Amino acid sequence: MIRNLAFFLISLLLFTQCKDDKSSEVIVETQEQTDAKTITQKDIEALKYVDFGLSSESQKGVNDWQKFQELNIQIDLLKKGDLAFFKGDPLLLKTFLLEFSAEMPKALQTNEIMARITALETKAQKLNSFLKLHNTPKQQKLIAIKELLVTVSHLNLQINKKYEFEKNNILKPE
Repeated sequence: MIRNLAFFLISLLLFTQCKDDKSSEVIVETQEQTDAKTITQKDIEALKYVDFGLSSESQKGVNDWQKFQELNIQIDLLKKGDLAFFKGDPLLLKTFLLEFSAEMPKALQTNEIMARITALETKAQKLNSFLKLHNTPKQQKLIAIKELLVTVSHLNLQINKKYEFEKNNILKPE
């Protein structure tokens, strides 16, 4: 009986010891696995889209719009692989976007441009949420980056169109 009790206690001790060993395993990610998840400048440069810049008239029109200048700086950093601004605190991004809209010059407050800004807000927040989640696949993050870059490009195009239309102001017959 003592022998059975001793055998049982030793078996129990070994069983619990083995269980503890398995639960304390540390999963170490290799550098290759980390690199496969990391978005680089090369990855962003490989994205195919039409990138519209601002015309000289448009550049003059947005020259005093400080938040627009800040957005362009952040987009340039994004293109270089620096995701910090779009990966940061969602509240800071939302505040920036609200200030971006609020500080827009009156001359640019058209329905078309406002629609592009709404799209910009949506795509920026989507990118932020994808970058904050660690289990989002790299390809999905790259798609969100592309969507944001396309949206900024379309905003630039719409601003260009506005100034081009004003420059070519054609009188309509009465």
